[in-house]
Amino acid sequence: MKNGNGDTSCLDIDHITFENNYKHKSADASIQTSPLIPYRLRLWPRFSCDMKYDPKKESCTVVGLQCGCKAITQWIFCQMGLTVIVFGWALLGAYAFYKTEGPREFAQQEHMNQTQKELSIELATELRLIETHSEQWPELIGRYMQKHEDLLMKAVGEGFGEGGEGHIWTYPGCILFGVSLLTTLGFGAPVPRTSLGRGIAVIFSAIGIPLHFLLIFNIGNLGAIRLQQLAYRISSTDIPTGAPPPKWLKWFPVGAILFYYLMGVVLFGFLRQREAFDSFLFPLDFTAAGGVAIVPGYIKICYAVYLELAVTLAALVVSLLQASATRSLVDVGLKLGLLTNT
Repeated sequence: MKNGNGDTSCLDIDHITFENNYKHKSADASIQTSPLIPYRLRLWPRFSCDMKYDPKKESCTVVGLQCGCKAITQWIFCQMGLTVIVFGWALLGAYAFYKTEGPREFAQQEHMNQTQKELSIELATELRLIETHSEQWPELIGRYMQKHEDLLMKAVGEGFGEGGEGHIWTYPGCILFGVSLLTTLGFGAPVPRTSLGRGIAVIFSAIGIPLHFLLIFNIGNLGAIRLQQLAYRISSTDIPTGAPPPKWLKWFPVGAILFYYLMGVVLFGFLRQREAFDSFLFPLDFTAAGGVAIVPGYIKICYAVYLELAVTLAALVVSLLQASATRSLVDVGLKLGLLTNT
């Protein structure tokens, strides 16, 4: 056979040993993945600019600009930098919703109260002009009731009464709405009614959701690696290979999710003196139909933090399951045709 240099060489097949049934041999799941720790964004940015500088080819100004751009990029795309950006973006979006939807909600409620007052005055005035117990009274009252019903239905279609006796679009309520958009867990959340508010929601989601997912996925990877290092008692540059995971690490995903949900039941249910059934369904209290408008502002902010930590925990669990997949899981995936290496 020919080698890379074009020369002819010989291969002695008499000294080659073939392993029996090698084709059907199974490989352990630990060797199906890369032996390196998965790449992730740095927790903190690097504080050095290791760019090469050639005075004959580049000027000092160009190299300085390149170094500055690299440093800014490192600061932005590290986990702490993304945390600051996402946090600031959530506060900015909440302020934008507060300025667009808050005045509309207040003005609509004031307009509805004023209209109802005017209808009451008109009805009382016309009733005074008619004889007492006249047959025209039922007809007149019915006409005003129909007018009031039409007015109320039109106002409800425009968002009136969505908050019940309270206001939804306060600043704490807008923070909760912004976090529900970023985490995509906003089931039953209120909807912006103004065109400007809806446009802001689209822009806020288009920029915030990818950044938020990038952040929580990297935090999840970091947490999964640290848990594995704690479980296997290894250094920060190694990953477990071949050794079975400890029992507590196997049960960690289920236990962590169950514990976190029960913590929410206690914090947002029993401590608010809700009944047992309502306590276990505490997420419904933070929907538009469930009465989020009458929930105090500080509880709304606490629930927004709870949602954020819930998504982060979910990312950690997914990363942990992906990193510590056992041979049985791989076999099931291959049997069902869910996995491929091509």
